[in-house]
Amino acid sequence: MTLTGKKKRFFEEYIIDRNGARAAIAAGYSEAYAKQRAYTLLHNDEDVRAAVDEWERRQHEEKTAERNEVIEFLTEVMRGESEVENIPIFVGDGEQRFRKGLPSAKDRLKAAELLGKYYAMFTDKAQIDGAVPVQIIDNIPECAVKGDENDEA
Repeated sequence: MTLTGKKKRFFEEYIIDRNGARAAIAAGYSEAYAKQRAYTLLHNDEDVRAAVDEWERRQHEEKTAERNEVIEFLTEVMRGESEVENIPIFVGDGEQRFRKGLPSAKDRLKAAELLGKYYAMFTDKAQIDGAVPVQIIDNIPECAVKGDENDEA
C-alpha cells in the first residue's frame, strides 16, 4: 500500500482540510473533473482509501483518551500526585501570577467519586445480569372469560 505520484500528492492535500476537489486540483488533476476524480480516488481506489483510513485511525488514537489513561489520571488526582491547578498569587499593584499546585480536596473527592462509580462501589441496587425465563400459564376457566350466563346486569 505505497502511494506514488499524483495519488500520494492527493492524499497529502486531502488530509489538510478533507476537501477532495481541492486536493485533486492541487495534485495535478483536471479542474473540470476534480470532484469526480476525488470521488473515484476516495471510494474506488483501495490504496488511497486504506491510506486515509489508517490516517484517520491514528488521528483518533492520538486525540482520544483510552479507558486506562482516564483511570490513571483520576487516580493521580485523587492521590494528589498530579499538578492540575493554576493557583493565583497576588504580587502587588493589582497584578497576579499563576503557579501550579496540587489538586484541591474538592477535586480529589470528585476524582475518588468518579473512580468509585467506574468500579461500581456505590451501587444501591443489586445488578443482575443474565436471562430470566418467563412462563405464561393460561388456566382461566372458560366461564370466567365469557362471563357467567346467570349473571344479570
